[in-house]
Amino acid sequence: MDDSVWIMSVCVLALSLNGRSIGFRLKEKHYCLSDDINPYLKFATKTGYNLQRGTLDPESLAPEGCEPIQFWHLLRHGTRYPSRKDIAAFGKLPDLQRRILEADSELCDGDLEALRRWSLGGLNETWNYIQTPEGDLELLELAGRFKNAIPTLLGKPFSNDSFKFRHTKTQRTEASARAYAKGLFGEESDMVYMPRPLDPDPLIKFYDVCSKYQREVKDKPEALEEAKLFAEGPEVAAMVARMSKRLGISLTLDYVETLYDACRFYKAWMPSEMSVWCAAFTPDDLKIMEYCEDLEYYYESGYGHVINYESACPMMKDLLLHLSNAVDGRSVPSSTFYFGHSGALQKMMARLGLYKDAIPLTHEGFEQDRLWRTSRHGIFTTNLAFTLSKCTGEREFWVTLMVNEMPVQIPGCPDTAGCSWQDFMKIYGQYENCDFDVICENEKEYYSSSGSLYYLHFLTKAFFLLGNVPFLWS
Repeated sequence: MDDSVWIMSVCVLALSLNGRSIGFRLKEKHYCLSDDINPYLKFATKTGYNLQRGTLDPESLAPEGCEPIQFWHLLRHGTRYPSRKDIAAFGKLPDLQRRILEADSELCDGDLEALRRWSLGGLNETWNYIQTPEGDLELLELAGRFKNAIPTLLGKPFSNDSFKFRHTKTQRTEASARAYAKGLFGEESDMVYMPRPLDPDPLIKFYDVCSKYQREVKDKPEALEEAKLFAEGPEVAAMVARMSKRLGISLTLDYVETLYDACRFYKAWMPSEMSVWCAAFTPDDLKIMEYCEDLEYYYESGYGHVINYESACPMMKDLLLHLSNAVDGRSVPSSTFYFGHSGALQKMMARLGLYKDAIPLTHEGFEQDRLWRTSRHGIFTTNLAFTLSKCTGEREFWVTLMVNEMPVQIPGCPDTAGCSWQDFMKIYGQYENCDFDVICENEKEYYSSSGSLYYLHFLTKAFFLLGNVPFLWS
């Protein structure tokens, strides 16, 4: 062997065994967010809409030879600011920033520099649950895309006969409704009739008036035991230890949760920019945090408890009434928009049978290749869109479903591109007559078996237009 080659081999071996022996330390290669051109962006229910939405294809709304005649759209509000409690927790971030910058962390230079430039900004507790400018933009642009996709329905000027809006009694759902209306009607959106919201709202927030759900799930900590077991389990403990080493400071799970919220909220607010606090996590860490939240919502709003999806019968009933009245040629608004919250969307999806895993999610199922992923179906501005079309030929009437602008096979339908009206009613027609008060074991009656709330919409709107009453419900 040539002497120079032999000497170089020895030097390389010495470096690999003990870098300190020649006066410097070899730095181990660690994950670097600022260098990642394809970062992990699935942040469960706090994922920004434009980070995970689909690309709306007009042909997926109605097949060839079919004309849309009814559009029913259930939407979660847009990206918002955190709760007052979470905003208060964000007050810890400047101190964490200082400690990490002073520590011997494993963060790469690019991530450290981004962290050094970060500031809390004007975030304060008065922004509690308020919709962000990005959230307004999500709804405005979403409406514009659907308008372009089905102009025969959504391209018309506003009228009470054609369009029906309703939102809950929160700033974020009202802001969402108004942004959506602006996306449809532009400067004329001020003319859109927005009925005064109900509180509680027995349609859009049906779970708030379901006694059995409140008693057995919402007010019962044991209902979320699987999520608690996972949070206390080995995967999460190992993650907290890794992150402590990575950042060079001692962390608790509470601190990790605050860092996770900072990571995902800032990314949702400013989707085109790097979210500095995401550098605290590796992609594998983020998947663990995502599963924590998936478990929580699986048991709070999904398949974890039967009452979760059984309580969605008022919303199912409303959908079926709108579609069936259009099929029968009755005079009803051709487009209906409801602006609510993640609880309604996820319970409704479970009632429809969407994203149902063959094996229930548990604290031991982290490695499971699951269908229930709130990063897909529970993000900000999550929306569930049904289109009913009148067709020529054998189809007659056709129903399609989109979730977040992606076509979805309707569970139980033989066709992946939609469902004939006959097949659709065979699967879901039973919910036309569901008895909500019996299901929920309510002492107070919210719905009669005749579906009077639905028909009362038309009567009360007529009174409203005549000026006889200031508001009722829509």
